[in-house]
Amino acid sequence: MKIIITILCFYSGYSVIYYDSGFYANLERSGTYFVCQNSYSNTYTIAFSNSFVNIPQVFLLLQHIDTPTLESEFQVSISSITLNNFQIYVFCPRPGVIWSIRFEWIAIDDQRIQVINSFNMIPPSDKTFNHQLLNADVAILAINTLGYLGQIDFQISITSLTKDSVSVGITKVTGKYTNLLQIGYQILLASQKDIIDLGLLTFIPDFTKGGINLESNKIFLLPFQGIKFNYGRQQTIKILKTIGTSTVTINANKWGGTYDASQYIIQQVWLSYQFFTNKASQCYTMRISQKLERSSNSLPQFYVEIPNANQIYNSIGESTFRVYKPIFNIDFIVKAKCIYGKRIRSSFNKCNDCSISKTYEFKHYCHSQINLVSYFPQFQQSQNVNQEFKVKITENTCQIYQILYNQVKEEYTIINIYFQDV
Repeated sequence: MKIIITILCFYSGYSVIYYDSGFYANLERSGTYFVCQNSYSNTYTIAFSNSFVNIPQVFLLLQHIDTPTLESEFQVSISSITLNNFQIYVFCPRPGVIWSIRFEWIAIDDQRIQVINSFNMIPPSDKTFNHQLLNADVAILAINTLGYLGQIDFQISITSLTKDSVSVGITKVTGKYTNLLQIGYQILLASQKDIIDLGLLTFIPDFTKGGINLESNKIFLLPFQGIKFNYGRQQTIKILKTIGTSTVTINANKWGGTYDASQYIIQQVWLSYQFFTNKASQCYTMRISQKLERSSNSLPQFYVEIPNANQIYNSIGESTFRVYKPIFNIDFIVKAKCIYGKRIRSSFNKCNDCSISKTYEFKHYCHSQINLVSYFPQFQQSQNVNQEFKVKITENTCQIYQILYNQVKEEYTIINIYFQDV
């Protein structure tokens, strides 16, 4: 059974995609085509169903394993990704022949997820990775490479997920951990708004689980996260998903008669391919003061303070900062020192979804009794998420952008203050 889900958009007569998925089943022993042992290596190209606009991120999930009791290892890594395809490099360094491995894959062009690769780790160990995803609330962890000599019994899991790092731990069963020669995995980070995690499932094939409610605009993923292989007979496992009209059924099967009945752990997770839209904060209260500042010569042209983030900016240049949950409202203090012969124009984002009157607009005139205008806007989120902002100051302008991560990264102006000739 092959299920491919593709999100298509059309521009000027040609179509492009932002999401694609499929299965790759060509890594199978067949004559001399795939003799995966004794340092065999090859590169395989997997085509997308159409062209992406930007280079997507690719996530691999083992779906089928057929390996012997001999010293066995398969290494897989993504060697390149283009708009039209991606390539995987396969290397089998040990004498035990890999009869077949199959992958499910998804490719996503979106700034609301981040895929971290940790292919072919030798020796396996706990590891921490830095990440840049602003709203990384949850992680999907998928084993995709394996090497062993003897019985193995391990599970990988997310041990920590912070605003800038994610940690993966591996269980270390005495007498079996050293038999795990190599492991590779990927981490897919996303917002909790875009994932439904049904938890872990531990089973011994043959196994069936039905009655899983079908979710709209989401793909059901079953990444391997643990294996207990007794090393007594050949290891065979295949994970199948049967999509019904309203439910999904999981089937985990082995084959080959009395082949080894290993135990496996998989995560059951729905991942959205129509992600939650992040929107800019909106100004809902405003206070403005005008005054004559006697010591104005010592003041900067623009002064920006963000008390919530403990940040101050008062020189020409660009800077970014982040504000994390549970902070919901953002306070700004922006001061503009008057320039003789000019007026100050200002605008503040007030309504993301309005077709007109999207901003508050103000004009202030500089004269002998006013040389400093101070703005005290308070912005409120439309969602409870982490936020990122950029402050840009020039000689004549002060702009504050909110950086929004959706399908693309966007800088949305929420404050714009500038001087204008009278």
